[in-house]
Amino acid sequence: METRGLGTRESHHGDDMEKLARVLQGMIGFGNSRVRLQYMVDQMAALLGVALVGIWMEEKTDLIPVAVGGRAADYGRALVFSTREDVPGGQGPSGRAFRERRTVLYDPLRESDRHWRELRERHVLGTSLAVPLVYEHQVFGVIGLYVTRGKSIQPRMRHMMEILAPVLSMMIKDQRDRMLLEERSKGLSTLISAIQVLGRVQSEEELMIEFGDIAIQVLGANGGYIILYDKEERPSLKMFGLLTGYEEELGPLLMRLIRMNPPRGDWLSEPFSYRKRRGRYRDILEQLQFRSGISGQLRVDGQLAGVFTLWSYEPDFFNNKQYVLRALAEEVSTALELLRVRRRLIAGAQTDPLTGLANRTGLQERLDELVAEGRRYTWPFLFVLLDLDHFKQINDTQGHPEGDRLLRVVADHLRRAVRPFDVASRLGGDEFALLLARCSPQTEGIQKRLAALLGELSRAFEGLGVSAGVAAFPDDGDEFRELYRAADQRLYEAKRRGRGQIAWPDEVFQPL
Repeated sequence: METRGLGTRESHHGDDMEKLARVLQGMIGFGNSRVRLQYMVDQMAALLGVALVGIWMEEKTDLIPVAVGGRAADYGRALVFSTREDVPGGQGPSGRAFRERRTVLYDPLRESDRHWRELRERHVLGTSLAVPLVYEHQVFGVIGLYVTRGKSIQPRMRHMMEILAPVLSMMIKDQRDRMLLEERSKGLSTLISAIQVLGRVQSEEELMIEFGDIAIQVLGANGGYIILYDKEERPSLKMFGLLTGYEEELGPLLMRLIRMNPPRGDWLSEPFSYRKRRGRYRDILEQLQFRSGISGQLRVDGQLAGVFTLWSYEPDFFNNKQYVLRALAEEVSTALELLRVRRRLIAGAQTDPLTGLANRTGLQERLDELVAEGRRYTWPFLFVLLDLDHFKQINDTQGHPEGDRLLRVVADHLRRAVRPFDVASRLGGDEFALLLARCSPQTEGIQKRLAALLGELSRAFEGLGVSAGVAAFPDDGDEFRELYRAADQRLYEAKRRGRGQIAWPDEVFQPL
């Protein structure tokens, strides 16, 4: 009798393994992973004769149904478990199997958990079994089965589920890896198309704008910023997406935070939550409903040349985008390096040897860049022509060496006063010029700012005055010749009216 019983059990075991093998073999025929998993749970519910077989996958702190089969499938599709022990949804077999990484057999009639007992009684379900899905020591879900009330889970059912779980884990992980690879390939293909424009940018300002466009339109971020540093480590900030307009409020705060905690280590951070930010910055991120972020570095010649941060509405949005983001950071770094190499190569031909400012050639080069940007983004800029009043008298009375020293001091003053993307230039003799990007005569504070700058020059040197004429793009023209002529005519009028003043468009004269 014992021998016949053993033979019967072995026969059942062999039949079960053969049926299980057929189920797994049948799954291979489906290319879609959802269809494949649904086929498997339907077949397993029929094979085992149980009310429900389902797969639940981890999503944050929940276990979400991804495939449910059997006559009680509708009940199973509505079940969302928890991975947490402190909530009712995590105290049943699925939550425990996930946390404890072991098979959990659960009989609601014997357990004191009223939540699950009442829920199952309404659906005529009894004992259940949950087996964790584990791959490379990482648990990512559970597979469970439920029998009709009054029936029990047989040892062969548990045995088959425990054999199925690791095979299923490997198949799901393989499918996830394939999907991730396809997503990376698709993302890189789209990224490659988008970043081709980076090699054609003409300025660092334009590079920052293109970076923001790629981050929003290609990667799907909802907002962010990029900061570039020049060789004197002076920062330029550009915000994009939903952070556009917060430059004045957040700019100084971000600069201070970065100075206090400079980037170290890898090019790309791990994704993080807005809750890791503090103060007003956190308040704004919470107000904009950002839930996840990531930061990265830009490097030129091995040195830090810039930083960026991207934000998204979605939690964990950047978890699978690090590969693409790293590629983008490297491409932007390369484009930045090429811009700076190009700038160094042409600097000799575009620099005034006495003052180190841009000469006429350098000024015209930058003006052409601003015209191109202005046409593309509808940005204005100002061309300011400066002349030192009575400079000839200084040369005549104190000598040319003293005149040269004075020109260098004026140049240093102008260089420190302009922003990184503006230009200060010496055109020759005592004639200087400024290009003020993204400004018009109507820009708030611009007239007061320019008057303060030139007034400081006049007060710094006894007997020296400054006069200026201002031309505006595009109203006064879109070529160097046209803008120079308009500014020169206004400069002449300022001198004719008594010197020491700025002549603006529309015959507005501003004394210094």
